[in-house]
Amino acid sequence: MAVSVNTVVERSYNHQINVMIARHVPSLTESVARTFALADVSKMRSLFDGAGFANFATDTVRHAFVLPSFDAYYGPFERGGCSTGQALAGLSEDIRRAVREEARRDLGDTGGPVKPEAEYRIASGQRQGG
Repeated sequence: MAVSVNTVVERSYNHQINVMIARHVPSLTESVARTFALADVSKMRSLFDGAGFANFATDTVRHAFVLPSFDAYYGPFERGGCSTGQALAGLSEDIRRAVREEARRDLGDTGGPVKPEAEYRIASGQRQGG
């Protein structure tokens, strides 16, 4: 079995936006935090062990996405893409605008390409016996 999970919100392609949204919609805070619950290697190992998987291995991989502009990055979310976009769609125009501007600042948008970084933990194990 193999899994891939986000490690921390600061190095997630879109979950920083989810955190920004949760500041305005506190009921989303817990679900946003759960996204990173399996990032801890010892917790992941415990789950693999408990499910009968051996030869547990893990690695952390980082990737910088290079997009031509902030709009190329953020536009799909504004159009309702993935769960982040669905959460944005339910917000008032003022809050959507505030989240957009915060995301723009966080990415250091200067009008040119943006480079959101992501970090994933990949883990694998093999079924014992059988």
